[in-house]
Amino acid sequence: MNSSTNLVEVLQENFKVINNDLNQYKLILDTSAIVSKTDLQGAITYVNDEFCKASGYTREELIGKKHSIIKHPDTSKEVFKKMWETIENKNIWSSTIKNRRKTGESYYVKTVIMPLLDESEKIVEYIAARIDVTELIKKDRIIQEHFVDELTGLKTRTALLDDLQIKPNSYASLILINIDRFSDINDYFGYETGDELLKVFANKLQNDHNTAYRISGDEFALLCEHELNDDRRDEISSMLIDLETSEYQLFEESISIFLSCGVSYSRKSELYKLAHIALKKNRNSNEAVTYYNDNKDLEDKVKENLDVILRIKEGLKHDRFIPFFQGIVDNKTKKIVKYESLIRLKCDDGKVESPFFFLEHAKKSKLYTKLTQVMIQKTFEKFADLEYEFSINLLLQDIESPKVMKCLVDHLEKFQCGKRVVLEIVESEGIYNFDLVSKFITMVKNYGCKIAIDDFGTGYSNFSYLAKLDIDYIKIDGSLVKDIDKDLAQMATVESILHFAKKMCIKTIAEYVENEVICNILCRLGVDFSQGYYFSKPQEELI
Repeated sequence: MNSSTNLVEVLQENFKVINNDLNQYKLILDTSAIVSKTDLQGAITYVNDEFCKASGYTREELIGKKHSIIKHPDTSKEVFKKMWETIENKNIWSSTIKNRRKTGESYYVKTVIMPLLDESEKIVEYIAARIDVTELIKKDRIIQEHFVDELTGLKTRTALLDDLQIKPNSYASLILINIDRFSDINDYFGYETGDELLKVFANKLQNDHNTAYRISGDEFALLCEHELNDDRRDEISSMLIDLETSEYQLFEESISIFLSCGVSYSRKSELYKLAHIALKKNRNSNEAVTYYNDNKDLEDKVKENLDVILRIKEGLKHDRFIPFFQGIVDNKTKKIVKYESLIRLKCDDGKVESPFFFLEHAKKSKLYTKLTQVMIQKTFEKFADLEYEFSINLLLQDIESPKVMKCLVDHLEKFQCGKRVVLEIVESEGIYNFDLVSKFITMVKNYGCKIAIDDFGTGYSNFSYLAKLDIDYIKIDGSLVKDIDKDLAQMATVESILHFAKKMCIKTIAEYVENEVICNILCRLGVDFSQGYYFSKPQEELI
């Protein structure tokens, strides 16, 4: 009897343990998943709270109903046919399904359905567990939208950069193609026609050998895993000829196009950068295609550019940029009455570099405004206790920079020397934002500053805008001065500038005055000031 009692107690204890484990498993499942059970006909016999929350239905509304109550019309009947075939054969079925809440809102669930068997291996019911993956689906769609261009159906620039990260050390070819002056097509024929042209062009690019991408509005790319051999080059040439000579008949308009093309064969990690360099080179050449790999000068130029940018960064970090000063002479007294501050880079070996070697790189690498701030600080400190008038060069991008403007105002207020400050706006860069420049001039004139237009007489020169700006000096560009004794056209141009300046009561300064002959001509013409090696070279200390 005791042995029977002990056996019952052991069985009861084991049952409690098993039941406790099952209850814990059920608790975990009900807490973390959307759970339901159905009978053999598919009628719902059980739903947990998560199921009710996800579907929007109450438990009473769900029990006895079939899962078609949450079926979304976008989900095909074939999906459910396959599901029933699987679970009725005692197999587990899983898939991601689009469902519909009671409110009509869509949601997605990762679903696993399992048949439950009795002791004789017969199916008695089905249990389903689901996880809501709606947010993941939405995010995936957003990602896909970034990877596929809506207009052309091609992959995007984002997709290209992502594809280039796959085996980045493997070699491939990249062809970049730009439709030249595409904005003219939009302007003349309209954006609808322009969009249609892009779609037709994109369709022509696609073939079995390449993956096509739309990089930007009018720029496309072809990625090819093959080596850039002679046959491949012939294919590229033939393709470009076909693309350019095709007649694009759109909305009863016949449109011709011209293309620029740059190609590179390299490691994928560098491919896009090198092909873009080749494309940029091609836009300024008469070649049908520019191959980066055939242009040693391109490779050398890139390395040189990177080296110069590194020198600029190092120069800023170690305070190696300094102002040199060149005197400006009053043509009546032949005495230096003012100075222009000119930037220089002092290298490790003591050598001093002129801006010719680094200024353009600074502009392109967005480092120029930092150099301007250095020049403002050091120049103001140099002339703080002197009586000379001094000038500092500013580009339009300096005037547009809040940091440069704050630096300038801070120094004007700190040193209270505005009446001796001349701000030279560099005209050769183009002065196109007249409202901004006009506001800037008004602001600095409140501190007593004078305004000069530098490099006047270059390609952007325009007397009409000068008449609208409150300026004090015109600096006649050196290209009009250095051969004025030999070139009658230069003489006539300078005379026209002087005529305008005198009429507007603006003083004139001639640059590049290299000898006595030129100096005497300028004095005779009535130029007010001269600047050049004939009087003084730029140097670190004042004369």
